[in-house]
Amino acid sequence: MGPDTRRCLALRKAMETELRRSMKGLHLPGHPRPYFLSYLLKIVDGYSVWGRYGSIFHEEPYREVECNTQLRVGSYRFDQTYDGNLGKDMSDRDSTNWVEGPKDLDPSALRYCLWRLTQLKYEEALQDYYEKRKILVEQHLDQQGASFSREAPHRHDEEIRDFRLPRARLRETVRGVSDLFRRKRRLIDPYVRIQSARIIRVFVNSEGSRFLTEDRFFELSLRAWILSPEGGYLDTGRWFHARSLSDLPSRSRAAAAVEDIARELEILAKARPMDPYAGPAYLSGNAAGLIFHEALGHRLEGDRLLSRDEGRTFAGKCGQRILPPGTGMIDDPSLSSWNGSKLFGHYRIDDEGVPAQPAVLVKNGILQGFLQGRTPIPGSRRSNGHGRTERHHDPMARMANLIVTSTEGREEEELLEEFGRLIQDAGLQHGLIVSRVSGGETRTDRYDFQAFKGTPTEAWLYDPRKESMERVRDLQFIGTPLAVIQRILAFGKEVDVDHSFCWAESGSVPVSTIAPAILVSELEVQRASKRNYRRPILRMPPLRRGSTPGRRSSYSTEPDPRVERGGRPPKV
Repeated sequence: MGPDTRRCLALRKAMETELRRSMKGLHLPGHPRPYFLSYLLKIVDGYSVWGRYGSIFHEEPYREVECNTQLRVGSYRFDQTYDGNLGKDMSDRDSTNWVEGPKDLDPSALRYCLWRLTQLKYEEALQDYYEKRKILVEQHLDQQGASFSREAPHRHDEEIRDFRLPRARLRETVRGVSDLFRRKRRLIDPYVRIQSARIIRVFVNSEGSRFLTEDRFFELSLRAWILSPEGGYLDTGRWFHARSLSDLPSRSRAAAAVEDIARELEILAKARPMDPYAGPAYLSGNAAGLIFHEALGHRLEGDRLLSRDEGRTFAGKCGQRILPPGTGMIDDPSLSSWNGSKLFGHYRIDDEGVPAQPAVLVKNGILQGFLQGRTPIPGSRRSNGHGRTERHHDPMARMANLIVTSTEGREEEELLEEFGRLIQDAGLQHGLIVSRVSGGETRTDRYDFQAFKGTPTEAWLYDPRKESMERVRDLQFIGTPLAVIQRILAFGKEVDVDHSFCWAESGSVPVSTIAPAILVSELEVQRASKRNYRRPILRMPPLRRGSTPGRRSSYSTEPDPRVERGGRPPKV
């Protein structure tokens, strides 16, 4: 049974009592006092179940209780933070061992955890404060102005109801969908997984802000592998994200996804590995969104402007053109849905107690501003509600719902015509089309290459002379952020909505990216590293349907045309 509003309010009362006691009495003579203190309690009630071939392989209900504490010494003008707080390795600190709270949610035990954690946080804050003073003896830090923004106190409470997850129904979903893979004997290790998380946040700070919120996240994952002729493992999958249980796909949609995975893997096994390539590219589906997320989004997180270790790609570029005319970028966590799709990155108030607000990043191709938490940056002293964190990490500005728009969007046929001309003008036989990627990463620090990469799982070579497409595999696209965004030539009219989890210095947070297809004059592709394995010595044993006593699958294998494919090839 999960906590309800009454239990959460009792926990918050205990947090407020301990906060007042700490602010009044936590002082080491001769050293700075705390001027700010906040407690963020996250109660995560989760459930994960996965299986293969109609059987459950693993099932785990779990509860995580996290006590995130921010304690600052000195003043709003000058405290212990520097380098945007990005240089700290919080995992090595003593306070990290006291982040876990009582799973039975006992208020007295919670006060004990907060007392112990706050003492350690105060000692660490003093050490950082004097370390910052020592650095300033010989160096000039890039942070100018205040160390912490002053924000008006905000109060927000939501009703928390007890939520009982229908685990038996989810188990049967996993059994039923995974059972459909029995007939796909060429596929290797297919699995189906359902994950759910109910996250309750209880927050108080010394400025008078407090909030109580609840969010729910659900994910249905289907994934399988196949061996290529040379022995490499090729994989693909379908991921369905939802903010309510009723929004998970129907049985027919899940069955269609199984058929879709099987067809795609058979095509991949026959596809040829991609040779290194540099030339025009057409990016649609979540591939276009990944470009903006990795190449631009992370570099527009305001905290990075203050770190000596960061490349600070767009520092001092407000008011300058960074994208084609007519292009807009906004990150709006207050937006709950887009064209009927519930957004994974939606929230009402951030992890620092600031209401979620739209942050206008680019307007008409010109850089307007940055994502901000409560760390002031040059030219902006206020948070725009993007401070986010996980577990023991300090909050920092992070993406939520990143939305890319263009007033110059073109129809797909028009983009393909332009794409064909670019290929011929470059003297190439083929151009590259990418419509789905499995993930990406980027480096933003100045001591490494300023680059990003993505791993396409759905890519084609397009021959404009024959108007033909050939599926390719085993590739990664790479690039430097400025080079890629300056080579964007055109946008499509239709947009794709992608949901995922994003990792950065403040942990993992749910995000959504909404972006149209893009045409770039040049994208570089390299061969992905692969290892080749021997095939199994024996064939797979027979997989008889209905071998589990007392159970029959009620799933249909009729394909559903509404299945979410994540990406699709352009029409040729």
